[in-house]
Amino acid sequence: MTGTPPLSGQQTALLHSLKAHGISVKIYRHQPVYTCEEADALGLHTDANPTKNLLLKDRKSKQFFLVVLPGKATVNLAGLSEALGTSRLSFASSQQLETYLKAQSGAVSVFDVMNDPEHRVSLVIANAIWQVQAMECQPFCHDQTWVIATQDLARWLQGIGRRYQTVDQL
Repeated sequence: MTGTPPLSGQQTALLHSLKAHGISVKIYRHQPVYTCEEADALGLHTDANPTKNLLLKDRKSKQFFLVVLPGKATVNLAGLSEALGTSRLSFASSQQLETYLKAQSGAVSVFDVMNDPEHRVSLVIANAIWQVQAMECQPFCHDQTWVIATQDLARWLQGIGRRYQTVDQL
């Protein structure tokens, strides 16, 4: 079979949502990758900054946070817990990732908030993300990288009524 494989249902819905807000993205197709390091090794040269996306939870699994940060950043969970005013944070399980965002490990992106219409997951975006022109992410898959201008991301989030919190220190 030749040609470009079709987009998934989630990706098609996302593209429609983006287009409804006058936003376009550039899509790069590639071999599947599961970590930021593997994505870097592709050498896509997108002129955008890669992102790392983490689903974190508080100690009692009552609060969940989708944290978006630069791909090479590290996160200090104790410091982030303090910045968010919550109990100790830890990584959510793959089952919680599926339950709350309908996402799979290694393919989490800021776009997963569209799968959380009840806003059960708080969106937290590192200020460093807003300091660049564009960012990379892998929405709903391991074999594509999408590039979106950060100003377009902010416009899309506002358009879908999704609030987010920014943090300086991770």
